[in-house]
Amino acid sequence: MFLETLREIADRFQNMHCIFLMGMDGLPVEKVVRDETFNMDAVTAEFTTVVKVTAASTGEVNAGSVDEILILSDKMILLTKSITSQYFLLLVLPADGNMGRARFELKKAKYVLEKEFV
Repeated sequence: MFLETLREIADRFQNMHCIFLMGMDGLPVEKVVRDETFNMDAVTAEFTTVVKVTAASTGEVNAGSVDEILILSDKMILLTKSITSQYFLLLVLPADGNMGRARFELKKAKYVLEKEFV
């Protein structure tokens, strides 16, 4: 179910680098990688830390739980979408990727995947 959902999302993007279903422990549950030259281990490790720090920071200021994190750089768009407090989706697109489409697809996937974690 997890891999099928990730593949459906990946098929909707022609220029996607990768998509992961990640645990807060930094380990991928499932993944679809389209660009093997991309350093996926570094991306997952570093951005799992970003997700954890952001969650802790929002907790410190009573801002509620983190739903999305969007990072735009000159080389990539990185979007995370929380599924539960312990799992999230991580999608990496090139800088010219369709950010609106990415947000829409991850929101749809959240509703499908969160049922599997109950």
